[in-house]
Amino acid sequence: MRFLDESQHWELEKLEAYQLSKLKVLLESASSNVPFYNDLYKKENIDIDRIKDFRNLNKLPVLSRDMTMAADESLLSEKINLKQCKIGRTGGTTGPPLRIIRDTETRSWSLAAYYRFYNWMGVEPGMPEVELWGSSEIRNQKSDVRNQMLNKINKFRSYNTFSFNDAYLKKLVSDLQKHKPKLIRGYLSAIILLADYIKRNNIKGLKPVAISSTSETLFPQYRKMIEEIFEAPLFNQYGCGECNSIAFECKEHNGLHIASEHCILENDENNNLIVTNLDNTSQPFIRYRNGDVGLITNKACACGNSSPRLISLEGRKNENIILKDGASVNGIFFANLLDEAGFVNTSKMLRFQVVQDKKGEIEFRVEVNKEMYSKDVGMLKDALTPFFDKVMVSQHQFLDPGPGGKFRYIISQN
Repeated sequence: MRFLDESQHWELEKLEAYQLSKLKVLLESASSNVPFYNDLYKKENIDIDRIKDFRNLNKLPVLSRDMTMAADESLLSEKINLKQCKIGRTGGTTGPPLRIIRDTETRSWSLAAYYRFYNWMGVEPGMPEVELWGSSEIRNQKSDVRNQMLNKINKFRSYNTFSFNDAYLKKLVSDLQKHKPKLIRGYLSAIILLADYIKRNNIKGLKPVAISSTSETLFPQYRKMIEEIFEAPLFNQYGCGECNSIAFECKEHNGLHIASEHCILENDENNNLIVTNLDNTSQPFIRYRNGDVGLITNKACACGNSSPRLISLEGRKNENIILKDGASVNGIFFANLLDEAGFVNTSKMLRFQVVQDKKGEIEFRVEVNKEMYSKDVGMLKDALTPFFDKVMVSQHQFLDPGPGGKFRYIISQN
């Protein structure tokens, strides 16, 4: 953290030189100690000594999820010390969960970058915070008691988003009023549900320093809604299980700064994101295409941090809907339509989910506190029908977040 407090003021050239030095160490370790990379680089005739700057990065093959799943144990270093590693898994929302081995080095850098983000938000050590997360795991009693003790000491509380209904939210808000958290963080969809409950019940006095959302696409309309209700700035963040702590939003709210000291993030020609974890030599992810789509810029930010920024994040590549004319759109398209039709930040609907099994046809699911008037359903259909051959609107009191608690705005079989 002391290092990152200093490096955030470096010029871009110095950051890139540091990245390159870590990349060379990673490539040497991977080609020498990891069977998968040793075989791959030999097969592709890759000479790692020729990777002298970032223009040579494309000489390295891109690693896909399927390749990673097939590689299995061969992706682990022969020098791995499992006693110093923790085992995690990706959420599995778009396929079978992927096992991730995180060694001490990568966990340390990830946490340091994450807590530097706290400084950017104005959250100081020791301030009470609340996490809105999703977990279907059953933990043992000893672990629960230990976690409860640590959380009490650290003024930290976690709430399970699988349980979100009005009865649960009532208890949650009561806890928040006693706990008075300065930071409320977690899944965006959970924050939206909490914000809606606070608005409907005219609850005052929480006054957090910041709100932080993650794991789901942040539409501009939802940012506005959340900031107005909590009367606090919202800071977005981005990561994935294969790397963690990839990019964070600063006080300028003009994109997310990439944690360049910890990873390299690239765009391909289709704006697919490709990430390299510079710190995990136990299970290296080098030029890994994680399925997300976004846009990166090197333009300077007014905050003074020279690290490149992720200025657009559109979610998963396969989270697209095909219109009747064959065009492909993502969740932002629908968020904008709803905003224009007057459905955002109103009591008419809370969240939406678009399901497509056939091109040009959709089921549009809306989450409502009370059944919509037929006039509003008609307005919603009128907004959507010009773009589709068939639109079915269904109303739900609660839309299930699915595996891992992450809410999916788009469910497409295309």
